[in-house]
Amino acid sequence: MSDTNSAVVPGALRAFVDESPQPVVVLDQEGRVRYGNGAVAEVLTGDAAGPAALTDRLAADLLAVPSGAAGSSDLLAALEEAVEATDPDEPGECSLRATIGSGATLSTAVRAVEEGWLLSFRRDAGADGAEPTPSRAELLRQALDTAADGIAVLDADGRYRYVNPAHAELYGYDDPAELVGGHWRDLYDDAVADRLAADAAPVFEDAGEWRGEPVARRRDGEPFPQELALSALPNGCIVCIVRDRTEQHRHERTLRTLREATGDLLSATDRERAAEVAVEAAERALDLPLSAVYLATDDGARLDPATYTDAVAATFDDVPAFDGDRESLAWRAFTTGEAQRYDDPGTAEGVYNPDTAAAAELVLPLGDHGVMITGHLGDSEFDAESVRLTHTLASSLTDTLDRVAATEQLRGTNDRLERLSAVLSHDLRDPLNTAMATTTLARAEADGDVVERLDDLESVHARMETLIEGVLALTQGLSGIDPAPVSLPDAGGEAWRTARTAGDASGATLSVDGEGVLMADETHLQRLLENLFGNAVNHAGSEVSVTLGTTADGFYIADDGPGIPPEQRDRVFERGVTGGDGTGLGLDIVSEVATAHGWTVEVGESGTGGARFGVRGVEWVEPPSG
Repeated sequence: MSDTNSAVVPGALRAFVDESPQPVVVLDQEGRVRYGNGAVAEVLTGDAAGPAALTDRLAADLLAVPSGAAGSSDLLAALEEAVEATDPDEPGECSLRATIGSGATLSTAVRAVEEGWLLSFRRDAGADGAEPTPSRAELLRQALDTAADGIAVLDADGRYRYVNPAHAELYGYDDPAELVGGHWRDLYDDAVADRLAADAAPVFEDAGEWRGEPVARRRDGEPFPQELALSALPNGCIVCIVRDRTEQHRHERTLRTLREATGDLLSATDRERAAEVAVEAAERALDLPLSAVYLATDDGARLDPATYTDAVAATFDDVPAFDGDRESLAWRAFTTGEAQRYDDPGTAEGVYNPDTAAAAELVLPLGDHGVMITGHLGDSEFDAESVRLTHTLASSLTDTLDRVAATEQLRGTNDRLERLSAVLSHDLRDPLNTAMATTTLARAEADGDVVERLDDLESVHARMETLIEGVLALTQGLSGIDPAPVSLPDAGGEAWRTARTAGDASGATLSVDGEGVLMADETHLQRLLENLFGNAVNHAGSEVSVTLGTTADGFYIADDGPGIPPEQRDRVFERGVTGGDGTGLGLDIVSEVATAHGWTVEVGESGTGGARFGVRGVEWVEPPSG
């Protein structure tokens, strides 16, 4: 808009034109456009660029008096007649047709203003009485008024010129008009408004837009987080788009609390602590005041309350246990393994207490450990998201209870193994040592058949000694894996001497094909090699030839004995399985040692038809050669 036009059209009149929801234009006495609002440009020219599209144009080029209309057919004369035909305080009325833009017939209110006319347009209904097609500006206004997002327009001074209903509602106002004319700072605390202005101003001036998440204040003083987007208009105004992020923030807090609960569940070492964590999470994160966990007794015959919220204790006079002697929703979920949702639990079939105060209830089974019960009071209901997250929490609790049960079982197994180890080390080994010593003394005085019988007795003693050593290796030998660089040829040589001596196989030979240093616990590696060498000696004979070789990711022991039939290879590592007079523990020890190191053991056939045991997954410190 030029300065000339600004001088011709007084400021008050310009403000009226700008604020009018109708297309409005100001003409001088010669019928030239001096000023118009944004809506009129589209109606008269098809161009929504604003008043600049109309400035200095002749109204007669844009408007015409419809043929057949009463009165003068000349535009300016028709305007003069409309004004003269009415009271000076009332606008005149005439019908005009847009000759370029919309082409619509327009009902026109005409007012005489200083040195000209003010025309305000609205569309006429069609000949059939149907509503006319809204203009683009009208459609835009309707879209803004019905948008779900809060939308407002600020002038250059930061005051509201337009507010849609959604924007007003976000801030707690019933009518958008209550905000129009007010300043945006009125909707924020002073400190927030200062920070918002400081953060947004430099970015907005540079880019013409800004996004952020300040905390606003509703009419009643309640703060709420929002997502705010600002963008500049060509006329210096600012478009504000606001979304309420209260629910999103609440959801994020819920997920954060549940993640923290999951971490606490991972560190829980007993069932009761795990139950407490889950109940606290249900109450704090999911807003479920009536929450409890019932754990099954060891025999699974009863569900006892392990922990529950204060609201449960305050609401119910008694927190009962559940069993199969009386129907209950908890027992049904436990025995069927099916989660149940009750929006009115008091009317559910088989409810334990028909007079329950719970308005809604979820009963979630925890495997064979028990059930988790959560619920609401009053008129509250479960929504889909809270149901989903409660199921997730119950699933995490079930996993924790599984882990705790497995840990307790392992702890019990270890305790039994320690007791067994003590029996083997002392209660059995001491009498065996006495028996072996007595046999040695008796041999010195014996002759004839007695000596032969003493030989048999010494063989029995040796077998008992081997059995004790093997069981001790399984019960206590794998508890302290401490890997360090170990030379495979050195460990193999030491293990071979032990195995050959124990097997009385002076004619057996060992060949080493390759060398390398691997990460292993030296003691346990030697035990693995001793058992593999011993297996070769025991099953291939005292003249067996054994090879210790290296591979890219491990090593192997091969012999030239009779080998292991393919149908038996899958079972050779099972405890107690033996192909001869052994204890059946040697290869079990091999498997245990390999597993403790993170290795795998495979059995196959050697190049000579004998047995070949391959160990894979080894970490070589120096690449093997050979």
